[in-house]
Amino acid sequence: MYFTVKDDFAELRCIMFRGYNQMIHFKPENGMEVLLHGKITVYEPRGQYQLMVQNMEPAGIGTLYLAFEALKKQLAVEGLFDESLKKILPSYPKRIGIVTSRTGAALQDMLNVFNRRAPYVNILLYPSSVQGDNASIDLIKGIEELESRKDIDIIIIGRGGGTLEDLWPFNEEALARAIVACKTPLISAVGHETDITISDMVADLRAPTPTAAAELATPSVDELKMVLSQWIQKLSMTLQHQLDRFWQQVDHLSERHALQQPQVIIDLQRKNLKILAHQMDLSMDHHFSVTKAKLKGLEKELSVLNPSDVLNRGYSIAFNSDGSIIRHADALDKGDRFVLKTGNGSLEAEKKKSLTSGN
Repeated sequence: MYFTVKDDFAELRCIMFRGYNQMIHFKPENGMEVLLHGKITVYEPRGQYQLMVQNMEPAGIGTLYLAFEALKKQLAVEGLFDESLKKILPSYPKRIGIVTSRTGAALQDMLNVFNRRAPYVNILLYPSSVQGDNASIDLIKGIEELESRKDIDIIIIGRGGGTLEDLWPFNEEALARAIVACKTPLISAVGHETDITISDMVADLRAPTPTAAAELATPSVDELKMVLSQWIQKLSMTLQHQLDRFWQQVDHLSERHALQQPQVIIDLQRKNLKILAHQMDLSMDHHFSVTKAKLKGLEKELSVLNPSDVLNRGYSIAFNSDGSIIRHADALDKGDRFVLKTGNGSLEAEKKKSLTSGN
């Protein structure tokens, strides 16, 4: 990067190589006062002195600007600027808390807007210093005090315009973290539209000016009247629709003589009940008949399988001396005694010999 710096008496050509100019955290512009660090060299082809720049920062506010950029980068890495952290402002706030100077123009600007635009809103002021070493501490106390009340719908912090040094309390890390931790929706309104602070970046909503903050925080009386009118119209249409449906039902019932002759409905329902009772009786009788037939069939099957009935039909069962059933002829040896169980008694027998089937 090649450029020239000059004052009222002299000028000096400068060169800044890529490795150094990539470390600049601001955009140099014509007319800007800067502080340069580097070494003097000679451009031999022309015999001119030049400054080989190794570092550049804005003059006067250079240190603050670098601190601002460093904190901005740190908080961005932590995700404190993410949209997912932004709380939605209530559409119709009843009470708004303001943290600003009691004597500053910013407060009067906001009060003028509220009186004109939203006189229905209750305003609560926490007076705070907005400039100087202890201003950020006052601002934090104001936020915490208003949040603890639980009846504040929106909090606004801000002040009028000023230099970077004047606005610096709104760039303090402690205030930024207090804003993020605040559970009440918060608007930051610091300086003019071109002034951007860390508080603006972490707040739920950034207003370019205190006046704009008051407008963004509240709907006007005219807007409320329009919304109310729309709701009344919608409610009226809903009620009218319900009334129309009701009278349609009345007309329908009148045509069926339900209102003129209520006894007709009663008699009809009584007749329907008798029909249902008769159908239920028939269904129960059929169910009992089917169940009874099934039980008789099962009884017959069990009778066929009953051992006593089998013995009464001329069959017998052979038992060994230990009472076990003899299932095969070769289970006994010749001369073994056994018992034959018949339908009406028992017989003792002795095995003489085994006979094959059919003998």
